[in-house]
Amino acid sequence: MSPFWAVGGFLVGIICLALAIPLFLDWLRKGNEIRDLKKKIEELASKIPRDLEKKFREVLKEELPVYLGPLPQTTEPDKAKLLEEGLGAMKEYRHADAIAKFKECLELASNDSERCALLNLIGLSQKTKGDTHDAEQTFLEMLRIAEKAKIEEALSAAYGNIGNVYETLGEPRKALEYHQKALEIDKKIGNLEGQAQDLGNIGIAYRTLGEPGKALKYHEKALKIHEKIGNLQGQAADYGNIGLVYKTLGELKKALEYYEQILKIHEKIGDLGGKAKDLGNIGTVYLNRGKPKKALEFYEGSLKIAEQIGSLEVQANQLSGIGLVYRALGNPQKALDLFERSLKLAEQIGNPKIQANQLGNIGLVYQTLGDPQKALSYHQKALKINEQIGRLEGQANQLGNIGNVYFDQGQFKEALFYLQRAREIFVKIGAKHKVEKADHNIARARQMLDEQGK
Repeated sequence: MSPFWAVGGFLVGIICLALAIPLFLDWLRKGNEIRDLKKKIEELASKIPRDLEKKFREVLKEELPVYLGPLPQTTEPDKAKLLEEGLGAMKEYRHADAIAKFKECLELASNDSERCALLNLIGLSQKTKGDTHDAEQTFLEMLRIAEKAKIEEALSAAYGNIGNVYETLGEPRKALEYHQKALEIDKKIGNLEGQAQDLGNIGIAYRTLGEPGKALKYHEKALKIHEKIGNLQGQAADYGNIGLVYKTLGELKKALEYYEQILKIHEKIGDLGGKAKDLGNIGTVYLNRGKPKKALEFYEGSLKIAEQIGSLEVQANQLSGIGLVYRALGNPQKALDLFERSLKLAEQIGNPKIQANQLGNIGLVYQTLGDPQKALSYHQKALKINEQIGRLEGQANQLGNIGNVYFDQGQFKEALFYLQRAREIFVKIGAKHKVEKADHNIARARQMLDEQGK
């Protein structure tokens, strides 16, 4: 080979190498970028489930029973985004927004387990919003899918949720039927946490039916299971239910002991929301024991924590409690101001039950202030809300209040009409102690009518 071709070949090699190096470096850089991008995507995907799981625990810790299926572990960005937005709306009391997000996510559901979980979330949001009959239909759809797909955990949750709907609607016998079905399934699949929830719900139904002895028996069974599995939050709920039974029985000292035990648990686990509710419950016991000033200390302590953690629902309840204290202390104007503040918060968060309660309380204050027309107006508004959400006990309470206003005005025929309607509902829901009170008021109205010769 001539020197010319040797030099020429060498130069061509150098030129090719010079051209190849930038291409190689560019390829290497792009490869690194792709690897970095892939790593970021993997990190993001692995982070989504953890963030969702945390959000689910944070928002749904008191929503029982709840079936979530595979939702907390989803890595699909569209689903995860909708779930996060829906949970955020639930936390901020934007129930309609939460329902819309979960329904949008339902359209993306890829299996029956996801569908059941999303229907569970939609139903819980509807129930909280006061759309109780809508929640009933949603949970029945969840039940249908769970039965067909044989997803027993979802089936149990559906039965439990339907039971809770009927409890809200003032139909404890129906509630009892569904909670017992849930218990059968949870026993079959060995779900101890589910069994404890079911037993607690059965106890609540029996308390509503005016059978506190049976209620106590079921709450104590639930407590034993929660102690066995070491669920402190569950134990606190059981103590609360037992305390309510003793309160119903008029054993306020025992009720107080249980509320104080709950308080210790919530302090131990750092649950400020739970602590705020406990202080409020203790305040109510002191109010019922005729110690309004002592009650005020606990209500104000609860309100301070509720404001600190931003819980508008607890704030609304404690303002109501403080209003009841001032009413008991003979300061109806102060009570009125507090009930109106509670009502505004209830309207802000869209809680119809608290709204109805406060409208009723305002009606009672106007009755005390000698303004029967305003009292009637507020009791009728409260009655309307209770009818809208299907809350039978609330309806009966307001019918009784309206009857009492008419009685105080000497309109005994009208009073008798409303008192009898209240009694019919109390009989239907099995509220024995309230039936007795209604019987007493009806007897008074009949006596006054007899004296008038009517």
